Amino acid sequence: MAAEELGPLPAGRHGYSREQVAHHQRERLIAGLAEAVAEKGYAEVTLSDVVKHAKVSRRVFYANFEGKEQCFLAAFDVVVDHLRELVSEAVDGIGDWPHQAIAAIRATLEFLSSEPDLARLCLVESRGAGPAVSARFNEAAGEMAPSLAEGRGLRPEAERLPDSTEDSTIGALVSLAYRKVAAGEAEQLADLLPDCAELLLMPYLGPGEAARLAHEAL
Repeated sequence: MAAEELGPLPAGRHGYSREQVAHHQRERLIAGLAEAVAEKGYAEVTLSDVVKHAKVSRRVFYANFEGKEQCFLAAFDVVVDHLRELVSEAVDGIGDWPHQAIAAIRATLEFLSSEPDLARLCLVESRGAGPAVSARFNEAAGEMAPSLAEGRGLRPEAERLPDSTEDSTIGALVSLAYRKVAAGEAEQLADLLPDCAELLLMPYLGPGEAARLAHEAL
């Protein structure tokens, strides 16, 4: 969500509790950082850029974060937490693993397509935002591995896949999305659904069935 969509709190008596005000200001700072990073790139963003977009003071910034990296991590975590919820809702009630996997990919791509600034923050700018951010990204991406590994039980060939299959598949999916966002086409991420679905399903189902289900997902 953009910082301007949150809107500044009204001046004077507004009826909000101290906790509500603090939460609102933190949300504005996170949204402001995402906007500033999308505009200038993480390396060039300054504290002044963040508070300008967020329409809050430096004092408010330092009441919430030690610095730019901590604000970035908070923004990243907000996106990841939201994606977890979306994926959980998307797969709820779907009985078979292949269609669960497609539903999860669809939910992820559609959300990131609708929030191009957040897509850029997570997929592109996280690469140059320091070791703490890189570690957080790798941790979040790695959360997909257990779900992917469920596909190993679908056919005998899948049970004999190399141990690195899940990591390799995740890396390929991330790379595909990264290239789209880096090219300035984040709003078209949802177009990658069939390619991502086929890429994910192929090791576990084989090329023919993976291609069929990916085409069905269109």
